[in-house]
Amino acid sequence: MSFLPAYRLRLYRNFKALESNDFQGIIRFYEQFEEGIQSLDFEEYFDCTLAYTNALFQTGNHGKHIVMCDHLLEVIIMQNIESWGGEDLYAKTLFLKAASLFHLHEYPKAEHVLRELVKIHPTDRMPCRFLEKCLLRQRPAWLMKTRAATVGIVLLTAVVIAVEIFIVTPFFSSLVSTFQVMHNVLLGLGVFVFVAGEICHALRSHYSADSFARRMFRRKHHEEVINTTTNTTRHDAIN
Repeated sequence: MSFLPAYRLRLYRNFKALESNDFQGIIRFYEQFEEGIQSLDFEEYFDCTLAYTNALFQTGNHGKHIVMCDHLLEVIIMQNIESWGGEDLYAKTLFLKAASLFHLHEYPKAEHVLRELVKIHPTDRMPCRFLEKCLLRQRPAWLMKTRAATVGIVLLTAVVIAVEIFIVTPFFSSLVSTFQVMHNVLLGLGVFVFVAGEICHALRSHYSADSFARRMFRRKHHEEVINTTTNTTRHDAIN
């Protein structure tokens, strides 16, 4: 059985010999020797799995990447890994999972992940801004109604213009100016409804993300104050 450690060492050495930016090579190697990689010591296995997960993201394999993110998050929790390579790996994995969900247009799921991340780090602006972008990409029912209203107004404008050209101008020339004002007003109204809806949606998305981050910051601060007070009370009681 002495050959097993040598095989494991060679396997890990060959994996580490790959260029860090050779993402396709990392993916091929990991998937070809996955069973052997799973037999490595934990740190070696986790190092390989982390590199493979990152390679999936970098190459746009977002479906596979999400699956591996879930696995990494489970391992991080079970092994109580607070940091890896000086990074908060749990937060980073959550962020990249949200990014993959975003790329797959799974905006509600990405929003859920980002809200969990904001709860952990409410002062980090990057997940907050990403949450805002995710909310912006979603289309609430009221926004779809404003867009439908815009389309309806544009169609009505087209009808008014057609009536003006084919009926009013040849036969009722005295009403031409009235119809011109009418279709200009309708066109302006359509543009206003569309722009107002988009601006309102952008503002609501920004406010929702910021207000959520502020609430999470206040909650976290409150919890820290309570924990500090509790620990102080216990310390005084012991003394």
